[in-house]
Amino acid sequence: MGPLDGIRVLDFTRVVAGPLATRILADQGAEVIKVEPPEGDLSRTFPPLLANEITPYFAQQNAGKQFCSFDLSQKRTPELLRELAQKCDIIVENFRPGVMAKYGLDYETLSEGNPRLVYCSITGFGQTGPWAKRRAYAPIGHLESGFVEYDRRKNERLARQPASVLGDSVTALSAAASINALLVQAERTGKGGYLDVCMIESLVYIQEWVSTELAGGWEITNGGFCHESPILELPDGQLWGVAGSPIAWFSDLAKAIGRPELINDPRFAEPVVREQYKEEIIAMLTEWASSFANFDEFLTALESKSPFTAAQMISIDDLASSEWAGHRELLVGTNTELRIPARNAQGVDIGTNGRLAHRGADNELVLSTVLGLTESEIDLLKEAGVLLSASGP
Repeated sequence: MGPLDGIRVLDFTRVVAGPLATRILADQGAEVIKVEPPEGDLSRTFPPLLANEITPYFAQQNAGKQFCSFDLSQKRTPELLRELAQKCDIIVENFRPGVMAKYGLDYETLSEGNPRLVYCSITGFGQTGPWAKRRAYAPIGHLESGFVEYDRRKNERLARQPASVLGDSVTALSAAASINALLVQAERTGKGGYLDVCMIESLVYIQEWVSTELAGGWEITNGGFCHESPILELPDGQLWGVAGSPIAWFSDLAKAIGRPELINDPRFAEPVVREQYKEEIIAMLTEWASSFANFDEFLTALESKSPFTAAQMISIDDLASSEWAGHRELLVGTNTELRIPARNAQGVDIGTNGRLAHRGADNELVLSTVLGLTESEIDLLKEAGVLLSASGP
């Protein structure tokens, strides 16, 4: 029994930010009812495609949910969804502003009969303001939150997008945390509330350099190498990353690599001066690292002689097969051949339910158990085109 056992979530989201937020709630024990349109969540089409419209991408964001599919263009559908909403504690949606209100599924309408309702809207730029109507995907958030520009400047390279949809993932975490906070409020006061969760704000919130930058910190640090963690490319092609500040902790570094005389070298006397010789510092560190037979010996020497630490660059396949991943139960199996990242905690029942299913697989189950509809009533909804399923009408 998880901490959110007994909490029911109606999930109108798709692709990453919303589905990941609601999967976090499912991992915490909530019953999550995922509502998909006739064509299904777009991420069901991301290759490789498996049976029952399941893909690895879809699985990672949606494991452990119940899967329903409704056609909102049918007259009966909005009413049916409003009835479902009255039986739920949380609603999460990531449509453009105004879409849910069009169907009478907005917070103002639904909270009238359900004052404890926690309602979360997820968008790129928020529900209000001059950019509210703009479309937003993670790459847009990366560009307009300052993330890409800062990375380009700090790393002195061409502007590039991060390899993963960081903006979506951060927004999902922000949404899940905010939803849990409002659940506490609803428990204490009997009143839930409305959450306007926005990708740009979420990205700005987690970038630790924002306040320093706004205070003129870029000029102060002259590019930020004081906070850089260099990646060393060894002669055999291995990549080892060092975490720490080679500029601020230069004296520790000089002692660790057996070059204490460099501490009094005029080139490295002050942090601002050292900045000009950062490539030389990295070269010396790389040469020293190359003298070790393997990474473990290098790490032991580095940590025993300095406040620095280090890591090897490895792939997710390498990590998944590691002893550490096995001990921590990093991955969990599903009712398909897939493995997905898991969430675990000590002292509380948080864990991932690996169940997956095709679009509309749980239509009958949800409508009968939550709304008490009979088999004949559900059949009428199927005939009217309200309910859909990947396995047929």
